[in-house]
Amino acid sequence: MAIVLLGLLAVFWGANWPIMKVGLEEIPPFVYRAASSGSAAIGLFLIAKMGGHSLAVPRGERKGLVIAAVLNMSLWNLLILYGVYFMDSGRAAILAYTMPLWATVAGVFLLHERLGARAIASLILGLFGMLLLFVGDEQALSGGWMGPTMILVAAVSWGVGTVLMKYYAFSMTVTVTTAWQHAIGGLPIAVIALVWDIHNIPDEVHLIPVLTVVYNMTITGIFCYWAYFKVVSMLPVVVSTVGTLMVPVLGVFFNAIGFSIMPGWVDYVALAAVIAAVFLVMTRGRRG
Repeated sequence: MAIVLLGLLAVFWGANWPIMKVGLEEIPPFVYRAASSGSAAIGLFLIAKMGGHSLAVPRGERKGLVIAAVLNMSLWNLLILYGVYFMDSGRAAILAYTMPLWATVAGVFLLHERLGARAIASLILGLFGMLLLFVGDEQALSGGWMGPTMILVAAVSWGVGTVLMKYYAFSMTVTVTTAWQHAIGGLPIAVIALVWDIHNIPDEVHLIPVLTVVYNMTITGIFCYWAYFKVVSMLPVVVSTVGTLMVPVLGVFFNAIGFSIMPGWVDYVALAAVIAAVFLVMTRGRRG
């Protein structure tokens, strides 16, 4: 099940980078994110309620849930939204997926997870693929330091937030915890959207950008986040996070299809490196 979910994540999240690029041409970024998180929270709460699950957060788990929500949703989204203003969005996505490195380091310290040779090799191969994609584009290094710094901090935030989901061992279902993370973490984004960014909506918004918001409100906001945290609950940190490295690679190829950009040899080498990394980490034995 985890492998199937990771495969679906790679496709749906990978396709979302060019999809978002189209939507953000007309819809302000904070409005875009607020709509996605708000609807995702409502949708997941409804799914949990229909499934007969309690939406209450146990008193002892509230602090941990807020911390995880701030790291996984608030800081991640805010830093990504600002970071892409200072650098190419496609390469920003690639830099953001250094997350497995920070998650693995956090997992070693917080969860005392042991890293075997296969896990270390898969991490190195995956990050090598990310490095190739990043430096393989002249535009990626043409800007200042502000954008890459923000994206890297976002990656650290997501990585640590991922580990905290296992560290706190919430008693609630994955659906409920994901819903609350959307609700809590999306609150500051919604405030910014209502106070400031909503005034930046153009007088005329076309159907295609609106449909990209709908995609983020449903497929990525509800399914992808649920699937990701479900995988995190099922697998060791290094396995679940390295598995997500297929997302930016597929994002590059989806971007090439959508905008008629021919992938170069660097993209194919990076793809091979990430496939090898995922294969190593997914087929490791108990001693790996």
